[in-house]
Amino acid sequence: MIDLGLKRISALLQNQGRFPWQAIHVAGTNGKGSVCAYISSVLNAAGIPCGRFTSPHLVDRWDCITLNGTAVSKSVFLEVEAAVKERDASLGIGATEFELLTATAFEIFSRQKVDIAVVEVGIGGRLDATNVFEAPLATVITKIALDHQGFLGSTLEEIAKEKGGIMKKGTACVVDGSNTGQVLSVLQRIASEVGAGAYTISKLDASGDGYAEIMTPAFGTQRFTSFLQGNYQPSNLACAVNALSHAAEKFPIITSAALQAGIKSTTWPGRMEWVDISSVVGKRTSVLVDGAHNPEAADALAEYVNKKLPGPVTWVLSASKGKEVRIMLQRLLRDGDHVVAVAFGAVDGMPWVSPVDPQEIVNEAVYALGSGESVTNFGHDISAALKTACNGGNVVVAGSLYLAGEVHKLTRLN
Repeated sequence: MIDLGLKRISALLQNQGRFPWQAIHVAGTNGKGSVCAYISSVLNAAGIPCGRFTSPHLVDRWDCITLNGTAVSKSVFLEVEAAVKERDASLGIGATEFELLTATAFEIFSRQKVDIAVVEVGIGGRLDATNVFEAPLATVITKIALDHQGFLGSTLEEIAKEKGGIMKKGTACVVDGSNTGQVLSVLQRIASEVGAGAYTISKLDASGDGYAEIMTPAFGTQRFTSFLQGNYQPSNLACAVNALSHAAEKFPIITSAALQAGIKSTTWPGRMEWVDISSVVGKRTSVLVDGAHNPEAADALAEYVNKKLPGPVTWVLSASKGKEVRIMLQRLLRDGDHVVAVAFGAVDGMPWVSPVDPQEIVNEAVYALGSGESVTNFGHDISAALKTACNGGNVVVAGSLYLAGEVHKLTRLN
């Protein structure tokens, strides 16, 4: 169940937004997970005890919480989760699943004595369960697009207002400069109203095929040649580097050397990721896996595929209910492509999430391609779908991060 609001999480945490660690709080529609991955990787390289909380999880419920770059152990997670649930029951709070998970993550960070926690907003920002920090170290707002309109509003301006709700008085805020003028105007107004600290519109000083140059007060001009795949990644990288520049004011151990090492070693599973599925299909095979789940993310994936994978592609596709399947498929599919439609399984800890019927994907694929000859419905049999898809040519698994998680789960089991 999604039920936005801060009353329950505030009662559950009982600390008035004060923690023994500092937070870098990241909101946005696309790219916020990548930004969190870059920042936490640099903090690890700098030797700063750090945590990261992102959502949703990829395979296990607890892999959305990391400590110094490694997923928290199942035993630690379950111990703290039990304590949080007992508090919820004893106080009669009635917290949602995401609020319980958020409280669990924050308590783990406190018990494990991290210095900085990188926290991704779940939905929106203003009323999201993570928005309980009195004075974060920095806030970041990545690219904003139409998504979750039923909760956040029907226009970019309305959605920007919700996401801009994470800004705090005196706290530095970094905003992705590739946002539309309307979005930037809304966010600038919010920053002025709340009295945010240094307000930075992040941008690239130079970029090209395989490199990006970013200038910040703490690090000067830095040239990066090794970062995550995807044509949108330079903008995400700029957000992260600018946020780290602000953090370096209080944590001078975040040096240019740590920045370069951390960015180079950043990984972000399930997003523009080549996954070896040889153990699943019985022959040496890698597929491109991306959790693109809205039209803007589909545009970015399509641009990458068109550039890197010429010729027909076989798409293994799933989607969550409520997503704009027709628009996504129209942006992804090309003449000559093939589609294998599937449904991901139940998502642990997120009972409100469910897949669209694969037949809907089939219908929309036929509409987009103009023919049903290259479209197949494999229901819930993702393993069989992958084996069929890998009979020849390039394969891309997309449409849902939950499907990306299923692929990772299969490689672990086989």
